[in-house]
Amino acid sequence: MAYHSQPEWSGVFVRNATVPDSAGVLVDDMIDEFLDAAKRGSALDRYGRRFTRDAVRELDWCLRGHLSEELGGMSLTDVRRHDVEALVYALADSGTSHRRLRAVAKSVRALYDYAAERGLAGRNPAERVALPDEDATEQPGRRAEQPGRADRRTERHLPDRVDSVIGLMLRGATLAFVLIALVLIAQSL
Repeated sequence: MAYHSQPEWSGVFVRNATVPDSAGVLVDDMIDEFLDAAKRGSALDRYGRRFTRDAVRELDWCLRGHLSEELGGMSLTDVRRHDVEALVYALADSGTSHRRLRAVAKSVRALYDYAAERGLAGRNPAERVALPDEDATEQPGRRAEQPGRADRRTERHLPDRVDSVIGLMLRGATLAFVLIALVLIAQSL
């Protein structure tokens, strides 16, 4: 998937781009630059549109709040997908809504798209981040199993199984009552 570059950030990702020595660029520095560009209207989303005022507020909330706290001191090029997924899963464990988790992942992806367009990142660690509680068909890619994660996943699906069993039992009871009613009606004729 190769894209062309434009003078302004166009939200595109350049594969196999040569990345200059950007080891000194911190995630916090890129967040500040990206949010300033988004506020000015010079940073565009993946579809080539300017970010709305509400979108800039959400980017600010996600990037300065969550990403900056967890990964802000890291070099931009040192952040990996497992770092972004660990952040998302930690937020999920703290009770953050699924909508907010998706917003955090999209915000990080937009930040790295901007960095790639500037030639400061050759890959986007948020490109295929798996969100908690998504079905396997919804998840964009495999991720390494985290210790203790399987137990929590089983606990989350336990209510679904209980509901299925209760539903099956209610169907069986309803069928039994219908059969008894049919037998009684047949005997009375």
